[in-house]
Amino acid sequence: MLEIVDLTVAYGPVMALHGVSLTVADSSITAVLGANGAGKTTLVRTISGLVRPRSGSVRLDGRDITRLAPEEIARLGVAHVPQGQAVLAELTVDENLRLGGLWRRDPSGQRRALAEAYELFPPLASRRHLAAFSLSGGERQMLVIGRALVARSRVLLLDEPSLGLARLVLVQIMARIKTMVHERGLTVLLIEQNAKSALSVADQAMVLHLGKVVVQGGAHQLLSEEGLRHAYLGF
Repeated sequence: MLEIVDLTVAYGPVMALHGVSLTVADSSITAVLGANGAGKTTLVRTISGLVRPRSGSVRLDGRDITRLAPEEIARLGVAHVPQGQAVLAELTVDENLRLGGLWRRDPSGQRRALAEAYELFPPLASRRHLAAFSLSGGERQMLVIGRALVARSRVLLLDEPSLGLARLVLVQIMARIKTMVHERGLTVLLIEQNAKSALSVADQAMVLHLGKVVVQGGAHQLLSEEGLRHAYLGF
C-alpha cells in the first residue's frame, strides 16, 4: 500500500532523515518507534506532503506521490492525524467530524461515515452537540481520528496518539485502531514514543535513531529482543 524508498530530509544543514526505506502492507499496522528527535514526525510530514525530501520517494499503490500537494495526497486516501489532539475547539463534535468529509460529493456516503465514527467511538456520540473544547484529552484524540475516518481514508498516519493520555484511555484507543484495520481494511502507520503500547497492536515495526533506521522486523520479534528494547525503546 505504502512504500518509502531511500528518503532523505534536511532542515537547512540539519539532516532529519538519512536514507529511510519502509514498506507498509495493506490492511496492517506498522509502528515507527524512537526517542524524541529520531525523525518520526518528519517521516509522516514528508509522506503527507507537508515537508519536501531532499531525495528518495514515497509511493502509494505504486504511484509516486512524493511531489504532490498535501490536499492531493489527502484526496488519494492518505489521512494525517498530527500529534497534539488538534481539534477546532469552538466547533461541536459533530461539526469537527463533518469537516473530514467536506471534499466528498456523496452525502449518503458521508452520513454512513459519520455513523461509523460514532459507532467506533461511543463517547463522541453522547457529546456530538458539545463544543470540542469541553472534551477530555482522550475524547479529543478519538475526535481527530474519527475526523480522518469520515474522509474515508485508506491510509492513516497517526503521530503520537498516546501523547498526554491516561493508560486506560490509551489501551482503549489502541484497541479501536486494531478494530479499524480488521473490519475496514485500513492501513495504519503508527508513530509512537510509547513503544510497548505500539508493539502490542502492530504487525511490523521500525526503530529510528537520529534519522536512521536501526532495526526493522515483526512487532513481536522486537518486543522479545531484550537488548534491543533496552538500547532503543527504553523498557
